[in-house]
Amino acid sequence: MSTPARSRTALLTVLSIVLTVLASGAVSIWVHRDEESDRRERVDRHRTAPTAPFPDPFVTRPPR
Repeated sequence: MSTPARSRTALLTVLSIVLTVLASGAVSIWVHRDEESDRRERVDRHRTAPTAPFPDPFVTRPPR
């Protein structure tokens, strides 16, 4: 095998590895976002109604 053919084969091998890593990362992000969306939907569905708020201790009352 000549040197140009070897360098071309090595370049194609490196490019295929890089593309495989990028594609698997994209799939991983897509799956994670889908799972996170489902989790947030479940949390919102099971969230109870808010209760009366606590009085804010930093709010000053008007003078009497």
